[in-house]
Amino acid sequence: MFWKREKKVRVEFASPITVSYANCAAPHVPPTPVPNSKGVDKDFALKLLFGFAIFLQAALIVYGYLELTAYYEQFGIETSELELGTPTILASGYLYAFTSLMSLVDRIPFIGPLMPWFPFVAVALTYAYLLANSEANTTPIIEKGIVGGVFLFLLFIAPVLGVQHGIDRGRQDIKSTTGIDVSNGIGKEHSVVTKDGGRITGHLLVADTKSMFLLSKDIVYKIDNRTSRVMRQTLLKAKAMKDLKSEP
Repeated sequence: MFWKREKKVRVEFASPITVSYANCAAPHVPPTPVPNSKGVDKDFALKLLFGFAIFLQAALIVYGYLELTAYYEQFGIETSELELGTPTILASGYLYAFTSLMSLVDRIPFIGPLMPWFPFVAVALTYAYLLANSEANTTPIIEKGIVGGVFLFLLFIAPVLGVQHGIDRGRQDIKSTTGIDVSNGIGKEHSVVTKDGGRITGHLLVADTKSMFLLSKDIVYKIDNRTSRVMRQTLLKAKAMKDLKSEP
């Protein structure tokens, strides 16, 4: 019968079909993170270095001006009467700062020899810390701070060698010319012939292009350089106890 006849169905694929599953692929391996190593910003380092240098110069100028002001006031001299240039104030601040640092060596036992070095280490540590990236270890920063502090300290004391050389050379010339014993230093006395024919001899406190201040015994003379006229006399004397009590 026709319904019992075996029927065959033939299927042909026109193109191959590829079936893929997500779990059949190779396991995904995340890429190895590359360490983010930040180099030193040279522009920032240079600006920071200039900032430290300007701050140091300003600090020495302020220190020198205040020191000179306090010193001259003891002799009745106002700094407004003087023509103090920036190089003079800066040199005074440098020398007085150096003297103050070196005085700590004998003033503080045990750690006194290290005290002059500490400020420079602090500056070098700050510089190294500001330039280091956030992932930097503490040990390299400390090492750079110590090495940088030694280098800055050597730079700070280097000009003193020139000052000392000038002092030694001047003393040698004085000794060879005059025969004066200069082993304990040189004492200096200045003499000025005034307008009325008198002579004032004493210790020169300060002089500029306008006037000079000469200390003779217990009197400070302000003398005009152009006319040699005594413009003012200041008598130095000890304060009485009643004067001290009346002060605020």
